[in-house]
Amino acid sequence: MISVILIFLLKFYMFSCGSNCRNLVTCGSCIGYAYETCVWCPAEDHKGYRCQSINFHKENKSWCNEHIYNPGFKSNILQNDTFNSGENGGKVVQYMPQKMEILVRPGTPVTFKMSYKPAQDYPLDVYYLMDYSYTMHNHKKQLETQGLEIYSELTKLTNNVQLGIGSFVEKPALPFAGPYSNAYSFENHLSLTKNMTLFKNVLTGNLTGSNYDDPEAGLDALMQAMVCQKQIGWRESARRIIVLTTDSTYHSAGDGKFVGAVKPNDMKCHLEDNKYTMSLVLDYPSVSQINKVATEHNFKIIFAAIPDVKIIYEGLAKKIRGAKYVELKEASNLITMIKNEYLELIRSIDINPEVPPHIELLLEPDCRVSGNCIVKHNESININATLKVKSCHESKTPSTVKLGPVALNEKLVISVISDCECDCERNILKTAFNSTKCSRNGTYQCGICKCNENRYGDDCRCEGTSTISVDLDKCKMNSSDTNYCSGRGTCSCGKCLLCYKGFSGDYCQYDDTACPSPGGKLCADRGVCRYGKCECDSKSTGVGCECPIDNNSCFAPHSKEICSGNGKCECGECICLPMESSNRTCSGRFCDSCDEFAEKRCLELENYAECNYLYNKIYCDESYNQTSLTEVKIVTKLDNTLPDHQMAKWCKKQFGNGTALVFKYLYPLSSPNILHVIIQEKLEQPPEVNLFIAIGVPFGVLILIGLLTIIIWKILVDIHDAREYKNFAEKSAAAGFTVPGIVNPVYRAPTVNINNPTFNRQSQ
Repeated sequence: MISVILIFLLKFYMFSCGSNCRNLVTCGSCIGYAYETCVWCPAEDHKGYRCQSINFHKENKSWCNEHIYNPGFKSNILQNDTFNSGENGGKVVQYMPQKMEILVRPGTPVTFKMSYKPAQDYPLDVYYLMDYSYTMHNHKKQLETQGLEIYSELTKLTNNVQLGIGSFVEKPALPFAGPYSNAYSFENHLSLTKNMTLFKNVLTGNLTGSNYDDPEAGLDALMQAMVCQKQIGWRESARRIIVLTTDSTYHSAGDGKFVGAVKPNDMKCHLEDNKYTMSLVLDYPSVSQINKVATEHNFKIIFAAIPDVKIIYEGLAKKIRGAKYVELKEASNLITMIKNEYLELIRSIDINPEVPPHIELLLEPDCRVSGNCIVKHNESININATLKVKSCHESKTPSTVKLGPVALNEKLVISVISDCECDCERNILKTAFNSTKCSRNGTYQCGICKCNENRYGDDCRCEGTSTISVDLDKCKMNSSDTNYCSGRGTCSCGKCLLCYKGFSGDYCQYDDTACPSPGGKLCADRGVCRYGKCECDSKSTGVGCECPIDNNSCFAPHSKEICSGNGKCECGECICLPMESSNRTCSGRFCDSCDEFAEKRCLELENYAECNYLYNKIYCDESYNQTSLTEVKIVTKLDNTLPDHQMAKWCKKQFGNGTALVFKYLYPLSSPNILHVIIQEKLEQPPEVNLFIAIGVPFGVLILIGLLTIIIWKILVDIHDAREYKNFAEKSAAAGFTVPGIVNPVYRAPTVNINNPTFNRQSQ
């Protein structure tokens, strides 16, 4: 019985697999179907469906008595220049191949390999952007020394180094600077050069500027130093580093209105005679604008500032991709940091792909994530890529895919041609036109007829566009049916050619609106209802396409374990299982609602909570790759007065100074899929020692012990004396002595009385 059921299920599976493809009536639409691999039967005498799935074909070899049409892919490397460090004046090549051409049908993965090897003595440009305000006199000597040491150390890494110098003070207008303060936003003193004598002379020049307020025009100067590439002399293929040295904070967007510079910064070059001419017209650039230009033009920025403004520039460096902070002092590690930045640029690779929406790309290792692809010294790294076209593109022109390192101008350009037309459709013989196989009223191609205008039918013998056939019985699924095409379509030439909207099948017998509708949506809006069943897209499965294929929805925010490691993922939801430690079962959307798991969850969330406490949610979500599944709120004090807070779990992150960050996390009843993190605004302080209690309590306890000791001793002595007296009285009575109370038996009354003359009483 079981074997019969299995055979039935296998046949049903084969039938359903074929049905995804069999609705495709042309060869081009058959091979262009991306959800599964379909094959086409071009045999002339074939009866039935010509398009079937590859699985159906494997199980039914007799389905097509001719070679099926099942194109794969063709890839051709058009340019593959080998690695070259520029010897003998040749072109520098660090990334290969450079050009490819791929012909592929939708749904078919294409694999290829890329390689990267950093060239020796690759050009490096370092621009020294200095604060020339009066307060920098104290640091002038060390800047000169470090500037010369930077060149000396970098030439040990590469013999292709250029250095340049620029300076800044402040926008030259009140209230930032006075009329005689010689203030300016940016001046280029020396464009990038290899002439170290000239560099030394400019570096040892005098500081000439001054201003009134503490913040300075560092961002104005930084923007001009990046966008004025021709004037500064940035080489197109060089690694680029800017060292900004200062002893003060910076002005940002919005501050310019105080001097009348109200126009937003346009991120364009405005240098004349090496001086910035729009400082009183354009506002200071925003931090996001600085980040945008630095990212697009591959700049590495190092902020060298004094310890007093360390927090300011550390925060700024976190908001600019690749930026770093180093402390400006005599024993500064600025030179070491610049060397490390250069080594990091040549020893790691970040891929920035440009891929059209209808194409999917996978990389192994995934060099789109910074730090994933490290290159060993004098070695190359291979990157395996998998490309897949998800659907036929509307335009018949080839699509372009570009892959290349972020910090280099070298790219791999791939021309991708979607194979959505069969060879027999492209190359039609003259004899195929008005073929006898098509009743001389159509073109014979790929085993079928493409009828001329006003003709239809398998062999184009039917005239018109919608004529009722005389052979209606062929359009009935059962002989007992009273309606042809199930009453839902048009019967023509013995076939149901046109089913009404919402119906499908050979006899229009399937209602394409009657498929399962999880959540009230047909096929959960993740597939198409055909032939009475849901045909799900590539990311969904289930009878009603209600289940995602991946397990992404079973990962709690900030967790790297499915269902927090306490359950299994089924149909996109967590099924909680007993824990090995306590045999108890956690509850909740992600199986993390239990006291035993709270400590682990707190450890997963504490860095994210600290980030939100110090910065903001947008920055932290980007840093931790978070989505809208997390809500963060900072409150004055944590308590249980808010709704649902009785279910919250308390967490605490201890810092080295004894303080602690206190926060709670919960999944509210109103939004159980969203993690809420509530952070207390004030850090929890370490407990203070009360000297009075610390000293008084031990001293008081000591006194109390002493008093109790004396009292107990007195009671014991009295008891002992009473026993001794009783024993004495009993022995005296046994010896014949009378013991009258407390009178001594040997006592004798006096015989002579002597009166005291000073006592005014008579003796009696």
